[in-house]
Amino acid sequence: MLKRISTLPELGFAVPTQEITQKKQILQLAQHLIRKSSISPSDQGCCDLLAERLEKIGFEIEFMNQGSVLNFFAIKKGHANSVKRKMLIFAGHTDVVPPGQNAKWMTPAFIPVIKGGFLYGRGAADMKGSLAAMIVAIEQFVSEHPEHQHDLGFLVTSDEEGEAQHGTKHIVDILRSRNQKIDYAIVGEPTTDKTLGDSIRIGRRGSINCKIKVHGQQGHVGYPDNLINPIHKTAKLINKLSHKRWDMPSRYFPSTSCQLVKVHSESGVLNVTPASLDLWFNFRYSPRNDFEHIKSYVNKKISKYAIDADIEWQHEAEPYLTKRGKLRKTLQKVIHQETGIKPKLNTAGGISDGRFIKNIASEVVELGPSNKTIHQANERVNIEELNQLSSLYQKILTELVLNK
Repeated sequence: MLKRISTLPELGFAVPTQEITQKKQILQLAQHLIRKSSISPSDQGCCDLLAERLEKIGFEIEFMNQGSVLNFFAIKKGHANSVKRKMLIFAGHTDVVPPGQNAKWMTPAFIPVIKGGFLYGRGAADMKGSLAAMIVAIEQFVSEHPEHQHDLGFLVTSDEEGEAQHGTKHIVDILRSRNQKIDYAIVGEPTTDKTLGDSIRIGRRGSINCKIKVHGQQGHVGYPDNLINPIHKTAKLINKLSHKRWDMPSRYFPSTSCQLVKVHSESGVLNVTPASLDLWFNFRYSPRNDFEHIKSYVNKKISKYAIDADIEWQHEAEPYLTKRGKLRKTLQKVIHQETGIKPKLNTAGGISDGRFIKNIASEVVELGPSNKTIHQANERVNIEELNQLSSLYQKILTELVLNK
């Protein structure tokens, strides 16, 4: 049977009514989510909105909130017997970073605006647009395949952009205590560089934060023999850490890098040297390195340069890599079939909640829209890109969940 056709004047060509409806649903849901000023870890009703949509199509919703953080895990069981059933989940976050002080927004950050084919608003790309694309894709899939054989899941948190300790990590801890296994996990982080599907994340680097408080001796700048300037004292250390070749790059991981991200020292006046200096470093490291090795090296250099310092360490994330398997191959196949692009597999970008999900999932990948404007003023997403993303999600579902 042929689908009923409607003509949209603004598009200039005939498209199926069903396709028009899906596009409207994606856009409307993304707009609803952007209107909610869910600055991390606040959710502002986003989780309730998503859970309600999923419940209507047969998902069982379990809220796993912790403190002020809202989380839920939703599941819709398939029709195969328990031995043969596999599980695919979508994962994402409703929280966003603040609009920023004195940021040059053309429109209010939490009022969605359509301009030039783009949807503007905080979270449009990271990652409320992805959530809308996922929800509509899964709604359409369930509508077309109510007797799907394998399990579907949805994992959502409002604590990804902040501390990230009471969100996905908390959900995963609960699921792991129940011996819940996940076969395939797709995280909707913005991964696209230029064209949708050109890049997918198959892992992430590890992340270490290091705060070094250097102690000196305050003194008059005119009497250098009577003072210890902590800024001068650390010059060699900063140079050494920032220029060191920590390891060699591998196929999917660049070399480990060290960045000085914050410096603070203050004496109050210009003719007195400070008594102390605070330095904050971040290390992004590959599987060819590890936390203990980096920590040991920094300590040795501090000792070598005779620096009197207190050091605080925060190990944010370990590196991980999803090896070649059915999920990776399916994404590559679907993206190539639908776009003609052969996606680049990489571990670029920051850290994501994939680092927690990999503890219970056999395969974790990230696929989402353009990351060009994330965390910036005038954050935006191409509306047609969202439509294409939802279509990709739906076709991936068909490949993995529908038992042909």
